[in-house]
Parts: sequence; C-alpha cells; structure tokens
Amino acid sequence: MTQGQTPAPPGSTGPTEAQRRALKAVVHLIRLVEPLIVDLWRSHELTLAQVQCLRILSLQPEQAGELAKKLSMSSTSLTRVLERLESRGLVERTVDLHDRRRIWVQLTETGRSTVSSLTSWYQSPLFQAIQAMSADETAELTRVLEDFAQAVQRLDSAEGVDSAASLSEELR
Repeated sequence: MTQGQTPAPPGSTGPTEAQRRALKAVVHLIRLVEPLIVDLWRSHELTLAQVQCLRILSLQPEQAGELAKKLSMSSTSLTRVLERLESRGLVERTVDLHDRRRIWVQLTETGRSTVSSLTSWYQSPLFQAIQAMSADETAELTRVLEDFAQAVQRLDSAEGVDSAASLSEELR
C-alpha cells in the first residue's frame, strides 16, 4: 500500500471494476462542472449553495426550516448561507408575526435581479447535452443522479457532517 491510501475494510476485496468506473465517471462529471462553478464565482461571487438558495426563493418566500430541507443542508449551514446572502442585500429574513419561532426568508429586489442574470448554465455544454437526450433518458439520468445524491447525503448525515454545504461555504 502506498502512502495516502486507505486500507480496504476487513473482509473486503477492494472496489470492483464497475465501482471504479462509476467513481471515475463521477469525478469526470465534477471536472466538467468545475469551470461552470468557477465562472459563477467570478461573475457573481456566489457559491452553488447560494445559487440554489436564491433559485428556490425566486419561486416564493420560504420558512428557514423548509428551505434547509429543500437544500438538503443543516440549519447551521443554511444560517451561514443566509448570512452571506443577507450581507449582500440579496435576501431578507423576517420573524413570523404569529409564531416568533418561525423565520421567513425572501428575495430582495437585488436578489431577484441577480437570479434573473444567472443564465450561463443554460448555455453550457452540460445543459446542451441534457437537451440532446430523449425524455426517457433525461428522466433516467435525473432518477439515478437524485438517488445517488440522496445516498451520499444519507452517509454524510450518518457521520454528522454536512460536507457538501461546508465545502461550498469554505470555498467562498
């Protein structure tokens, strides 16, 4: 075993060829998306978590707890995201008048304008490849990616870490 390698669990024979290929495909997809993430940061100084938050809020105001669920992140991670967005004047938080435990989050006019300007992903080769797929292929891709993301999130949650949100915010 070389330095930096993690040993396989006891009784394990290591990854199968299919598992290696799957991991390689995921890493390849990440490499294809990476320039889009960098462009998003350069053009708007926003992380993916922040953009997802803004896009959800562009549909309607949300209670903070529901927003955290929709973003699949902890309330602590959501608080960090919202603090950054609020400091830039993109969202505002208000206490519910009938239940002070509830916090409502909504876009400001600046936030709406920012969301309207986030169009580069729809001109990307990534989106063009999705457009070239049949409806059945798109549905299957969506199902597989959603299932995979949920499985990763379950494992991440079992470890008590919100690594995707944490990494996204650390990169900020």
